[in-house]
Amino acid sequence: MKKLFIAALMIAAIGSSAFAADASKISYKVKTNFEVQFAEAENVHWTLGPEFTKATFQLNEETLEAFYNQNGELLGYSRKIDFKKLPAKAVQKIRKNYADYTITDSIEFNEENGKKYYVSLENGNRKQILGISVYGEVTPYGVRK
Repeated sequence: MKKLFIAALMIAAIGSSAFAADASKISYKVKTNFEVQFAEAENVHWTLGPEFTKATFQLNEETLEAFYNQNGELLGYSRKIDFKKLPAKAVQKIRKNYADYTITDSIEFNEENGKKYYVSLENGNRKQILGISVYGEVTPYGVRK
């Protein structure tokens, strides 16, 4: 169930219906946990979604996003990654099976149980999100038009 929630979270984050939020509207638990977990973060911007709160920030000259549930618990954090740095097996499969698509985003998502990757693809007005395991297994999560 948690894997499905994380996948839904990443789909929402890539094509988000969340809204930018004033830091004063972020729960105390979320802000406190964020400040402990990412103490060196700079330029923090908050976004409120129906199921999560997202912090977008700079850390070590890299942009990251951290996702928290309504109880202030860290669900995971992500960063953009070059498509070519994904597991080789996945890169080959995506190039073969989605040759007509353009890659619009590649994300590394780190959570308690490990790491997973997500790729967003477009073909005209069709959008596809793929989940990728560290072993290169590719799972389609949804097509949006």
